[in-house]
Amino acid sequence: MNALKGILRSQVGWALVVGAVVGTAATVGFLYSRTAAIASPDGSAVLSGSALSTLQALDQAGTQLVEQVSPSVVLIRTRNSEGSGVIFRQDGYIITNAHVVQGTQTVDVYFHDGKTSKGKVTVDNNDSFNDIAVVKVERTGLPAADFADSTLVKPGQIAVAFGAPFGLQESVSFGHVSAVGRSNFIPDRTVSLGSRVYNNMIQTDAAINPGNSGGPLLNYKGQVIGINSAINSMTGYNTGVGFAIPSNTAKLVAGELIKDGRITRSYLGLTPEDLKPYEVEEMKISSGSIVRSVSPGSPADKAGIKVDDVIVKLGQQNVRSHQDVWNAMLQIDPKKALSVEVIRDGQRKTLTAYPEERTPEVDARNQGLARAPEQLMPPMPDEQEDVWKDAPPAAESSAARLGVGARNLKPQEKGLAPAGFGVLVESVDRNSPAYRAGVRVGHVITQLGDKKVTSLETLQQALKGYSVGDSTTLSFGRVDDTGRMQVSTTIRF
Repeated sequence: MNALKGILRSQVGWALVVGAVVGTAATVGFLYSRTAAIASPDGSAVLSGSALSTLQALDQAGTQLVEQVSPSVVLIRTRNSEGSGVIFRQDGYIITNAHVVQGTQTVDVYFHDGKTSKGKVTVDNNDSFNDIAVVKVERTGLPAADFADSTLVKPGQIAVAFGAPFGLQESVSFGHVSAVGRSNFIPDRTVSLGSRVYNNMIQTDAAINPGNSGGPLLNYKGQVIGINSAINSMTGYNTGVGFAIPSNTAKLVAGELIKDGRITRSYLGLTPEDLKPYEVEEMKISSGSIVRSVSPGSPADKAGIKVDDVIVKLGQQNVRSHQDVWNAMLQIDPKKALSVEVIRDGQRKTLTAYPEERTPEVDARNQGLARAPEQLMPPMPDEQEDVWKDAPPAAESSAARLGVGARNLKPQEKGLAPAGFGVLVESVDRNSPAYRAGVRVGHVITQLGDKKVTSLETLQQALKGYSVGDSTTLSFGRVDDTGRMQVSTTIRF
């Protein structure tokens, strides 16, 4: 992607943080230590003693952290873009974002020591559910970064973003972890589903700009807690809401790419979700992931897994949250017997499932989940009758239209909607306002303007308030075993 043109802006206000660099280089503060007190304009002392010593120690700590980590951060250039990366292994493996190196086999890697090396790219172009790539250079003894356990990251902790925003290599910005567990998607036609699905992301207010993509987000110890990947912005530049892929996920995906050169995902066909505080209290369990829906005919359904079961173990892996289920899909071999330990009505049960390999074809035949690219096309006219039978009647030429074929959710499909309600999209006209807004087959429309969409009837009523040329907000989403997605975007009719 081009350095500036390639910033993938979507009407949801999300933009991929793609390779280029401009700097918001920030330190802990513009505080310069003095041996004496800091003086006010009239010469009187403002800070002295322990207060000054504390600020001086903080200032020095920030400087030391930057000096410690900088050798592990690299600048990555392709013919069309720039981005960042972090050294993963001493023998020449570097982690970056897939969207930084998409469409190229070799890149130029610029190191802290001034050397430049050619790097070979390994990325799975068919995998829409991660944004991690590996670059291999022929160097050894590289200063690999230390990766922390991202499950321990908490809101309020210090966060430090490294990278090359707008081409300014080795820029650093300080902030905090604003939130954890964020999930969303960003339209990207270079991947199989037409969008990248981001799960369990770390949100930070540390400045992230185009070019920071692929660089590390660090904790106060200088350990990598995430890989900077996206920002929430209408302009494509920092607004204080940035997102990083958790370090545990980055390590897991990078390991698979190094080992096999591709990502193999297992598929169960269920919707996992973190337990709500009241559920933890009522069920008297400390951790696990509750099943919100099960796709009919899926491996989970055949294994006897039911809605409201709490998964506590998959094979030998303990499950603490829905992210553990997601990560397990990368580590479990498809088609091999998998023991699934659940809690149902207060009793522990062990079931046996046979996961499938997740492919676009598997997605396509499981209603309500992500679909294969060809299924984004609207059906031919002679195939439309059934698909459109529950949709609002065709609007007059001056009236607003979405351009989707949709139906009401079935009771067992409520878990497919992040909000628990909405209408399920079964076809999308490629020339429609909905398609331009990012709506795809399998998404659930939940709101139009200020009107909640709880049925096709409420969607029809909401549309009556708009005409061709009007703009409003559209909310839609999806929940499945890749995580949850919820988008609010501007739609123009």
